[in-house]
Amino acid sequence: MHIDPFILAAQIINFLILAYLLKRFLYDKIVQAMNVREAGIARRLSEADRLKAEASHALAASEERKYAIDVQAADMLDQARLAADREKERLMEQVREEVSLTHRRWIEALEMEKSAFLEDLRRRAGTYVFETVRQVLIDLADEELEQRMVQIFVRRVASLKPDEKMLLEKALDAPEPTISVKTAFELNRQLKQSIEEALKPFLGPDGEIVYETNGRTGAGIEMMAHGYKLSWSIDDYLESLEQKFLQILKKETGASGSKGAAV
Repeated sequence: MHIDPFILAAQIINFLILAYLLKRFLYDKIVQAMNVREAGIARRLSEADRLKAEASHALAASEERKYAIDVQAADMLDQARLAADREKERLMEQVREEVSLTHRRWIEALEMEKSAFLEDLRRRAGTYVFETVRQVLIDLADEELEQRMVQIFVRRVASLKPDEKMLLEKALDAPEPTISVKTAFELNRQLKQSIEEALKPFLGPDGEIVYETNGRTGAGIEMMAHGYKLSWSIDDYLESLEQKFLQILKKETGASGSKGAAV
């Protein structure tokens, strides 16, 4: 499998730019918010220290007062200290929670961008592989491949479902029924005979098969009969495989996202 280095490098650069922008505009704001919180805590602690000093001065000034007043002043001091400690602890816990939440959200956003980048890379790689295989098969088309395609086409005609047979018979219900068979290359007499034997039960004695060569059909065969169309080509087969690949990729991406969310 060949991956364009330029596209890969561009995707990696986009990812690094995204990481830088997240750091530049999100992480710096988080640090700024922490600094503001710490400044608020410092102011509150300073205020608590001031209250503590005032209480100490009041206690020193009232040394000659009665013992009951001294006890009351000591109780007030202890309460102020406990209140300051509780407020400090509450504010610190609040800051820790906010920082943790912001960090988790930043990590989740980064993981989502990473998953999207990898999904796009896998999708592009898969599409490139299918396009390359399609072109290689078209370039390598030869008589053996044409014979194989005619065999597949004949089998498809023989295995038509009843409703499909009814549609074909209805399309050929005309005075001079005609079937047009298009291929990318001229068919030899043996291959034409195989097609005629497969279509003979539907065409009747008065029918006619017209063969056309059209490079736009790619590596495949196409039958048209008064509006009814039956075709098979490598493009159709590869498109079917590509759709299955994209569906599997989508399921795997969804499963990975669910696991990431659970973690």
